[in-house]
Amino acid sequence: MANKTSPCHGKENYILSNQYKTNLDYIIEIVAFILIVGGIALGAQLNYWFFLVPVLTLTFLLLYQKRKREKLIELQKEIIKNQWGKGPKVKASFEYRDFLHKFLLKDEKTDFIIDDITWQDLNMDAVFSKMDHTMSLPGMQYLYYILRRPYFKEEALKERKNKINSLQENKNISHKIQFPLFLLGKDEGKGIFEYFEEGVKVDTSPLNLYKFLSYLPILPLALLFYDIKTGIVSFIFIAMLNAMAYNSNKYKIAEEVETFKHLGNLIICGESIRKINMDNLELEKKELEILLGKVNKIKKNISKINFGEESRSEIQIIIDYYNMIVLREPKIFYQTAKELNEHKEDLLKMYIIIGEIDAYISAASYISGLNYYTEPILKTEDDKFHLKVEGLYHPLLEEPVPYDFEFNNKGALITGSNASGKSTFLRTIGINDIFAQTLYITLAKDYSSSYFRLFTSIGTTDSIIEGDSYFMAEAKALKRIINSLIPDKPILCILDEIFRGTNTAERISAATVSLNYMSNKNNCVIAATHDLELTTSVNEKYDNYHFIETIKDKDMIFDYILREGPCNSRNAIAILEYLDYPKEIYEEAIIQADAMGTFGEP
Repeated sequence: MANKTSPCHGKENYILSNQYKTNLDYIIEIVAFILIVGGIALGAQLNYWFFLVPVLTLTFLLLYQKRKREKLIELQKEIIKNQWGKGPKVKASFEYRDFLHKFLLKDEKTDFIIDDITWQDLNMDAVFSKMDHTMSLPGMQYLYYILRRPYFKEEALKERKNKINSLQENKNISHKIQFPLFLLGKDEGKGIFEYFEEGVKVDTSPLNLYKFLSYLPILPLALLFYDIKTGIVSFIFIAMLNAMAYNSNKYKIAEEVETFKHLGNLIICGESIRKINMDNLELEKKELEILLGKVNKIKKNISKINFGEESRSEIQIIIDYYNMIVLREPKIFYQTAKELNEHKEDLLKMYIIIGEIDAYISAASYISGLNYYTEPILKTEDDKFHLKVEGLYHPLLEEPVPYDFEFNNKGALITGSNASGKSTFLRTIGINDIFAQTLYITLAKDYSSSYFRLFTSIGTTDSIIEGDSYFMAEAKALKRIINSLIPDKPILCILDEIFRGTNTAERISAATVSLNYMSNKNNCVIAATHDLELTTSVNEKYDNYHFIETIKDKDMIFDYILREGPCNSRNAIAILEYLDYPKEIYEEAIIQADAMGTFGEP
């Protein structure tokens, strides 16, 4: 954002004023200029009473701008209110979304995270975009951070959900918090994390030199009492010296000034949130108060730094020249840089707390827009697993067909033709598992499950960059799952068309052995396949389910209903007839399929 206002006092005014200038505003400004100039001229030439005209005009402008700003604030608050349960119409860029996740991952000790393959397989970017109702960059980053880190303890999940519930029930409080979060915005990204990692990369040793130079202008003033010419010449020389010092450093530190501004706005956001009564967020509020007490001086100093960036009035220009001569801003900058490096951890904690609150409000807003949801029942079991759901649905579908099923210590093999619903079913299970162990919600009427570590292999493709074939890529994806098997920590393993990148005989053989191996390690494996041979080769460890479609009157109909048992339809060949293949092709295909024993009776 090309914001050239003071970071601590002007951003709100910039967002809520400059961006909403109308033609009426420009007309008022022109008329006001004419009245002010005309009033001054007439007052000087005709009558002093005309000087009241510019005074009254300026008073009107101040009142008009104040009222306009108040209306725009009310408008923005109303927009925020109306977005509840829907999210913003314009979605933010993902450019900086994972910065917090990666930053904390370097030092954070965590048992498990959702890996990149699983995230991509489940189309979680699209899911995230829909459920991202955050107002600030810290909020968006923290929401992403939450979804990548499942919990395995009920206490932690319930504590998080209680906070979300409180924000959902007290929407007015949530709306109040969202406004300063909106002002913080999602504009700054990379620079802030470079600061959190390395601090302000500015040598603060010149601070003492600048302090010394700032006192030099006092010397010419003293000399004026003894020799005016010497005093004036000395003053000009020192002023030029300090101006050169000012300008030489102005460009060196310009890049850091942007980070300063964002940190200043972060502190202001924290101050605004701290003033709001927040049920179930008292610990966060108390910690904010402690942190704000430590960094309050930093905010005051940052507000004094602008280095002449703003369009200035005549009086302000004079003040800028004074600041240049006494090197006020360079002194403040170097002092602030020193303080920022001393309080880097405090500001990081504040960033995380603000992000956490925004993420919880976002979750509360998202939940409010759902058709229905439930809190899951999650259990830790030593030697078995279970997954039982009723009315489970996918978050991205407008009119989803809900699923009912129960897996008890056995995996599931899903068969059916292309587009029948297998992959959507797999992704629905995976997405809801993430929701269950991060936000403590599931898109279902009833949901009971073991705690799982989630791995998938669904959308495998060949890799030109890494030089992997399709089969090599999917073999690597499955190997990462096998390497993660721990008997006392069950995996929810979701697979789509295992080993489809090789020939039929090797595919079925390798798939049978792999599926049985993973099942023997106390893991819930849910696999979709076109290979009906697998329905019998692994039936001791897996229950069979299927999706079907019907072709009627040259139309293909999918009902997306999960049914028990293996698929036994001939619809794959029937599709050839549907597409008007030559009759001899699909009839001969049926004969050969029967001879091979690939299909059962319809």
